[in-house]
Amino acid sequence: MNNQILPSASSVLRECLKLSGVLLVVLVLGQADNRRAAASEVSEADPNQLAKSAIHVLRERCHRCHGVEFKIETMNVLDRDTLVDRVKKRGDNADVGVVVPGDPDQSLLWQVISDDQMPPKNPLGEEEKQMIRQWIEAGAAWEADPSRTFVSDEDVLKRIARHLFDIRKEERRFQRYFTLHHIYNNQGVTQRDLKIYRAALSKAVNSMSSQATIILPVAIDEAKTIFNIDLRHYGWQEFGTWEAVLKAYPFGLKPQSSIEALEIYEKIEELYGSANFDGVTAIRADWFVANAMRPPLYHKLTGIPDHLDKLLERAGVDVEENFRLNTSRRAGLFESGVSGQNRLIEYHSSTNGTLWISYDFDRNEGRGNLARFPLGPVFDENPFTNETFSHAGGEIIFNLPNGLHAYMLVDGEGNRIDEGPVNIVWDSLNISGSPLIVNGLSCISCHKHGMLNFTDFVRDGTAVQTPRARRKVQELFPPQEQLDQALETSRQKYLQQLWRTIAADLELGDTDRDALLRYEEPISRVTQLYAKNLSLETAACELGIEKPELLKNQVFTGRLVELGLGPLALPGGTIKRAFWDSAETTSSVFQEAASSLRIGTPISN
Repeated sequence: MNNQILPSASSVLRECLKLSGVLLVVLVLGQADNRRAAASEVSEADPNQLAKSAIHVLRERCHRCHGVEFKIETMNVLDRDTLVDRVKKRGDNADVGVVVPGDPDQSLLWQVISDDQMPPKNPLGEEEKQMIRQWIEAGAAWEADPSRTFVSDEDVLKRIARHLFDIRKEERRFQRYFTLHHIYNNQGVTQRDLKIYRAALSKAVNSMSSQATIILPVAIDEAKTIFNIDLRHYGWQEFGTWEAVLKAYPFGLKPQSSIEALEIYEKIEELYGSANFDGVTAIRADWFVANAMRPPLYHKLTGIPDHLDKLLERAGVDVEENFRLNTSRRAGLFESGVSGQNRLIEYHSSTNGTLWISYDFDRNEGRGNLARFPLGPVFDENPFTNETFSHAGGEIIFNLPNGLHAYMLVDGEGNRIDEGPVNIVWDSLNISGSPLIVNGLSCISCHKHGMLNFTDFVRDGTAVQTPRARRKVQELFPPQEQLDQALETSRQKYLQQLWRTIAADLELGDTDRDALLRYEEPISRVTQLYAKNLSLETAACELGIEKPELLKNQVFTGRLVELGLGPLALPGGTIKRAFWDSAETTSSVFQEAASSLRIGTPISN
């Protein structure tokens, strides 16, 4: 060929590079224009709509692992405070915020979705990514619902009086009310979280019931902020049961803000009858969920006895006899989600279904080694004294008459305890506010869908040598497939009753059964929300003040400053929940503040 007709390879390469450079400049300029256009769209977009869209992406693409299953401990992507306040290390780089409002490039959330690390199996599409980026650039605001109108404390009193009036006189003394209007009034609370608050109340009351039927609290207002229950529906009508709740309640007030509110309050007292009126017209549902689901109220309302033997007798379970007859079934675990030590799980048929007992250990050696000592516990006439284990405590999960679960923690002697010792068991999610396993609350949070899966190591890995003991191991520790079947049967029965308890509050239809599994456990979610520090806005909502500025203007005056509420008036200032609820005298800080503001007179029970 003629070299003068065809260009040389080097000249072609030079021309390509020139063209590439032009294209690169065009692409860069185009991307810059797109970024500027996107920024312009952000500035012009409805912030609330942008927040809704971003939260929708987080809910659909991220929340299952980071909010339901907690692949990163305590990380809930649908909790703005967690996202904004949390700091994580990104590789070898300095610590970065999960979300830094206004700065996506310094936000770990943007970093892991922009380079397709998260979600790992199905990364976000470009449109979803840009939605998250725009949301962070715009300040990472949370969804608000301006259509919600303020519900006053007086409105609540009117609704309760009207509802109580329509109930037969002889039935009124059993009626009690819960309210969420202070949550509803807080624009920082999303509609989705409102559903979870309602579901948590339904689950809590039914998870402490001694009755055979699931009965939901009844909303008595269109906004679903006020709920009625009948104490008899949960077995709480006996004297001393509900009184224990009132004794612990830190928000009781007799209205003082207006003559009309006081008149309605007195009308409610008249409807109840003075002998039956305890002074508190409604209990805050979030307080009830966060406090009644832990001892001592959990034990009182659920009727948990003071010793394991009493519970077993009530449930119709004879552990020793079932051991002798081989009618109980066991599994040995090297470790579990709450313990690094060996754990033995044993299940029995009971009056209301199934009862599960865990035997927990404070060491893995000696008689804490289940491979060598699987045939405990020690009891009279146990023929396998050379193979009995020695345990330090345990957890009991048993069916209530309505099919939901209740829980009991015991020490090595079977005595009821409130909390599991941290050297034996612990809660990595800190649901109770600490690593302590707290009976009721911690248990229901972990077992949100019923019994958890586990794998036995004893049947095939036992170290016992005598033929008789090895045969006993084979009889008590069934093959894994039988364990799996028992677990699945128990779990499905629980989920069926859980569906009846909370599906309506979560607004799930019959075709949305799988959606139930995508929600975080409502009681633990509400407990964590309740435990957060109070901002000016939150404190104003709890005091029934529509405009937070009115509270801010009075924080440094009179009794309020003496109470220590000054931080509420500072930019970003908060106060501790424990402080707000606490009482140095007969009244809580909340009650003292309400009295100082002439909102109400404290009620002590």
